[in-house]
Amino acid sequence: MAASIPTATRSFIKFIGSELWFSTGYRTTSKCLTRTLSTQNEVSTESEVTRPKRRAEKLSAAMKAFLKRAKEHESKINKYTEEYELGRKHLANMMGIHPDEMTQEHINEAIRYLLPSGLFDKGSRPQFKHPKDILPLNFDFPFDKAGRPYHYQYYTLLPNYHGIMSEAAWRMECLREEEVRIGSTGAPPQEEMKHLSEEYEWMDLRTFLNYFKSNHSEVVQVNEHNRFVILMTKLSKMRLREQDVAFLKQFGSPKTSEINVMDTEEIKKFYVNEQGRKFRTKNGYRKSAIAQVTVYAEGEGILEINGKGIEYFESQYAREQVLFPLVLTSSLNKVDVHARVEGGGEMGQSGAIRHGLSNALLPFVSQQMVNKLSLSGLLDRDSRVKERNKPGQKKARKQFQWRAR
Repeated sequence: MAASIPTATRSFIKFIGSELWFSTGYRTTSKCLTRTLSTQNEVSTESEVTRPKRRAEKLSAAMKAFLKRAKEHESKINKYTEEYELGRKHLANMMGIHPDEMTQEHINEAIRYLLPSGLFDKGSRPQFKHPKDILPLNFDFPFDKAGRPYHYQYYTLLPNYHGIMSEAAWRMECLREEEVRIGSTGAPPQEEMKHLSEEYEWMDLRTFLNYFKSNHSEVVQVNEHNRFVILMTKLSKMRLREQDVAFLKQFGSPKTSEINVMDTEEIKKFYVNEQGRKFRTKNGYRKSAIAQVTVYAEGEGILEINGKGIEYFESQYAREQVLFPLVLTSSLNKVDVHARVEGGGEMGQSGAIRHGLSNALLPFVSQQMVNKLSLSGLLDRDSRVKERNKPGQKKARKQFQWRAR
């Protein structure tokens, strides 16, 4: 009959086994530390070592959602591909071409022949393309193993769009800090900075939507496009570095087409007086002032305002406003200017003369100078006026101080 180990000894052995498991990581059963005594005084020892089971790595909710979306997209691609191949074979039989020799050019010609369309927009006409050319294919895993997204703007649902907007805002902040540093210390800029010589035209709505849908699989709305245009326009009006200009060129190009419209017969039209001198007369407006400005070509730099010279204006700023178009186009001593102005004050009259003078100079300057005048805003009327006072208020915006009693 086998002799059993006392209860106290058995408890001690269990305690030793648990200590070994915590220190080594291996579970040791009590059988390897106990000994069974048989009647034949035979000793049998049994040892069993079991490793702890590893827990299965859990996928994050974001990873599960992405895998589900990718699986649905793949099944959709496969389904549409089968339909495309079947339609391509039927179209090849209709056109008398072998299905293996049916290329995309043949498909486009067949669609134009079978389904003629007079729509002006080519994107609205019937098309028959492979699903991979229409549906987005950018389905890379945006997460690491722990479920953390790689892109810092992932949870905005439009990470690439907001990434571009954040970079533009960051560049604007850096340029503002550089301007403040230059103005406060008087030190030169760390990098060469200059204004853009041409106005930029940004992506239109359709190009904008296709860009994010095809390249980044993001569906943006009209509001996002409006905010994009406003932010890029603000950035383009600052003094920029080379890297900032390269960033803007990714999303826009100079407005060359609209500027060339300025080169028309109406703008270049001029008259010839009895003495054979070329001249042009235009009206200018600013606030309540109206000016009639006549510019004579091949002059000596005479400037006459209501029978007086530039001393007609006492303010230095008003004089600079009148001379600015002549200085910009390098016509200061090349043309004669005669202006008659009435109404308004000193600043209004100087602005009206500047407006009329800029438009009267167009036939006597090059197309490049016309573009400069247009980009400088000198050809457009400045419609700003002083806001009227409101009844019940101290001024146009200022109000009386409110008291509780």
